[in-house]
Amino acid sequence: MRTLFISKGSGFSSRSVLTGDPYIGADVVGLPSEVAKRITFEEQVTDININRLQEVVDKGLCLTYRDGQTTYAITVGSKGYTTLKVGQTISRRIVDGDVVFLNRPPSTHKHSLQAFTVYIHDDHTVKINPLICSPLAADFDGDCVHIYYPQSLAAKAEALELFSVEKQLTNSHNGKVNLQLANDSLLALKHMSSRTMLSKESANQLAMLLSLSLPPPAVVKSKPCWTIAQIMQSALPAELTCEGDRFLVRDSTVIKLDIDKESVQASFSDLVSSILAVKGPGDALKFLNALQPLMMEFLLLDGFSVSLQDFSVPKPLLEEAQECIKKQSLVLEQSRCSSSQSVETRVDNNLKDVKQQIADFVVKSSRLGLLIDPKSDSSVSKVVQQLAFVGPQLYREGKFYSRRLVDDCFSSFVNRHPPIEDGVQHPPEAYGLVQSAYFHGLNPYEELVHSICTRETIVRSSRGLTEPGTLFKSLMAILRDVVICYDGTVRNICSNSIMQLKYKEEDDTDFPSAIAPGEPVGVLAATAISNPAYKAVLDSSQSNNTSWELMKEILKTKVSYKNDAKDRKVILFLNDCSCPKKFCKEKAAIAVQGCLKRVTLEDCATDICIEYVFSCRQF
Repeated sequence: MRTLFISKGSGFSSRSVLTGDPYIGADVVGLPSEVAKRITFEEQVTDININRLQEVVDKGLCLTYRDGQTTYAITVGSKGYTTLKVGQTISRRIVDGDVVFLNRPPSTHKHSLQAFTVYIHDDHTVKINPLICSPLAADFDGDCVHIYYPQSLAAKAEALELFSVEKQLTNSHNGKVNLQLANDSLLALKHMSSRTMLSKESANQLAMLLSLSLPPPAVVKSKPCWTIAQIMQSALPAELTCEGDRFLVRDSTVIKLDIDKESVQASFSDLVSSILAVKGPGDALKFLNALQPLMMEFLLLDGFSVSLQDFSVPKPLLEEAQECIKKQSLVLEQSRCSSSQSVETRVDNNLKDVKQQIADFVVKSSRLGLLIDPKSDSSVSKVVQQLAFVGPQLYREGKFYSRRLVDDCFSSFVNRHPPIEDGVQHPPEAYGLVQSAYFHGLNPYEELVHSICTRETIVRSSRGLTEPGTLFKSLMAILRDVVICYDGTVRNICSNSIMQLKYKEEDDTDFPSAIAPGEPVGVLAATAISNPAYKAVLDSSQSNNTSWELMKEILKTKVSYKNDAKDRKVILFLNDCSCPKKFCKEKAAIAVQGCLKRVTLEDCATDICIEYVFSCRQF
């Protein structure tokens, strides 16, 4: 595989746009017929497969065959040449069931490579199950993938055994399940949580479409009805017994299942993890492949729609948000005179409470609440930008545009909208804080500010990946030969030098317990650092920019790093005092100041030593 595909152009590869198909398996990829006609596989004729390959030739799926050192074209010559013999090698087209593997660059971790089995379709894009989007870090907004077609049996064996979907169900970094519900699947599962019973018609419709056998109905008194848990248990493996904090399964019968809207994702992940631990990756993958189309059919039967009323926010909440934004003018004015990012962070923190109030209203009173994750800051920010206000768009530090551009935008706004009276604060728009929402529309100046922010994100995604890429290459150059040996030590296989006597501690329960000898833990360590670095750069939020800068200071030990006095200060806020005494706050501040003193590391450390205890084990 390294010989055929790595670091060189290959005729056995293609590139295509991704689209989703929830009705195929998570380990299956849909390949366009136009691509399948142009890519061939070599297969040698034996006594076992001669009949099958002869059928392939008769159907016109074989292009050439090789007999000894001579290659013949099937479409040229007499009909007698189409009769295969043992020992010949044919070049056939791709058919259903062949093995390929996908890669979506940038490959920042081990799971960026996934091996699939093929099914041929007549559309023009590559189709994957939405469950596999998480390890590939892909979505369906125009992302492209590279498809590779292993030719030899050894390459196919490597693809199936090393990075097939079944072999990579758990994340190498944290041990959690790689395949996660998202978008329509998560919406369907949340929608299921609001339903207590299903009628006979709905239950049988789901069973018919998915070829599932229904258990006896939970209610038979008035009319037969099935619970949501009964429908889901029809997809469970046979003779499954497992339990967790949110579920209890006995002999493949669901006794308890917590599918509340807020915990539905966690319940699903815990259940899949238990199936993986009890039954193995094969049964866990079958459960996922059966559950995904089940949720899609439930969503189609029940339906889901959003109206314009779901985009309306109560007037008191909007007025409170506007008042909070106006109060930030004084704070934003301070940012023009300071190069510190603390002022901009303070504005974001002041707006966080207002954002959370709007998000809480959307979750409780709008159907949009089923589409967002209230615990995700990114999801909350996006829904607030759509319904209430866009928020800060221009920052003076940590961006690719210069401070001069921010000053020019400020001067342009002040010249067009001068203050009526001297000493009156400028509105927040002058500092790049957009008060309008996407739903209500932006004025020309707000559109300009938002365009600058969006353009910076595009530039960051193209230029900003240079430093994480260099970091990743440097780490891989040092750690790619580091593996776990049979004695449990971590060694460099080139020099056979010991880098670590023991890979993990006995009480480390967060990491998967089964670590096979030969596991490339050096690559795992490199990707554990490079993957967050890529995400910190690609996400344009101000907090992530700051975290990436801190990561560079720690990992790359920059010589230019300076710990200024302003970076070492801490602000203490005292409670208001209602006593009638004068200068009470000043006296309290002096008292606190008297208790503070400088403490160095030398004062804290009393002794530093290295101890090695030799323990003799008898075998």
